[in-house]
Amino acid sequence: MARGSKGKTRKGAVKVKKEPVKASSSRTAAANAVRPTDEECIYATVSLAKLHPHVVDKNEERRKTLLESCGLRDSITDSVIGTMLSQNTTDKNSKQAWAQLKEAFPEWEPVCDPKNLPKVEAAIKVAGLAKTRAERIHKMLCQLRDERGVPSLDYLREMSDEEVKQELGRFKGLGPKTISCVLLFAMGRPEFPVDTHVLRISQTMGWVPSSATRESAYEHLNATIPPEVKLDLHCLLVTHGKHCHACAANGKPQFPPKDGTKLECPLNKSTMASNMHAVVAAATKKAAAEVKVEKDDAEKRGKIRVKEEDIVADAGTDLPNKKKSKRVFVKKEE
Repeated sequence: MARGSKGKTRKGAVKVKKEPVKASSSRTAAANAVRPTDEECIYATVSLAKLHPHVVDKNEERRKTLLESCGLRDSITDSVIGTMLSQNTTDKNSKQAWAQLKEAFPEWEPVCDPKNLPKVEAAIKVAGLAKTRAERIHKMLCQLRDERGVPSLDYLREMSDEEVKQELGRFKGLGPKTISCVLLFAMGRPEFPVDTHVLRISQTMGWVPSSATRESAYEHLNATIPPEVKLDLHCLLVTHGKHCHACAANGKPQFPPKDGTKLECPLNKSTMASNMHAVVAAATKKAAAEVKVEKDDAEKRGKIRVKEEDIVADAGTDLPNKKKSKRVFVKKEE
């Protein structure tokens, strides 16, 4: 259909087929690539880590804690309620609200008592919306106790990611971002929560449309970003959005550099175009080297283990010239 001068469609107009503009194969591939590409994710993670090294250091501690405790260290109930308190408020206020709530209620059972609602509200008042938050926390814990006998969400550990999302989605006040944070930080699952900073930067970089909502951006980015960088990249984008003039809302970062300077943002188009290949190549080479070291260490541990088993097998017999059998333990009789 053709359009008239006033933008109205004329009936019976004949469509004119335009010849497609020929482009090079590399340009065509780039245009059709789903963004962010793996290379963009690696570049952003590595570059931002140089600007904000404390972020990745903290994440290393998180990974270590999860690994040592097999993911069972923190209460999922605590994590969910703590995340609920962090919605639409500052980190400082949410942390204070959480500390005061736990001081008032070391256990969650008393929160199920309606008589304690005023005390819950008072404890979390600093975070704002105290009445609404208190009622949602109370109702969630009461529902859990009625269904499972105890006000606890730790049963979620046995569920898949999708099952966790469906289960937590039943409770009022738990949206995709909150649930994604619980999966990522409390359960160590590869998730990519989208907050206001992540959304704004992703829109600026063209990873999602400018019209994208947090929910639509989450669906796209969580399915696109490589699992191995999700934790670091999420935390780095959040931190960078609070410190960088170029990436902050209205050019006014929440925590600008104390010396009055502006961060040299590695995410602008010209810098990315100039440095992308070198940064990604170096990161890939480093990762390959680390994998080789881990493989060599594993092989060494395996050889040591074999020798230990040979010694145990040898100690279990008095027969001369006994052929040692690897990978077999022979317990010495008392």
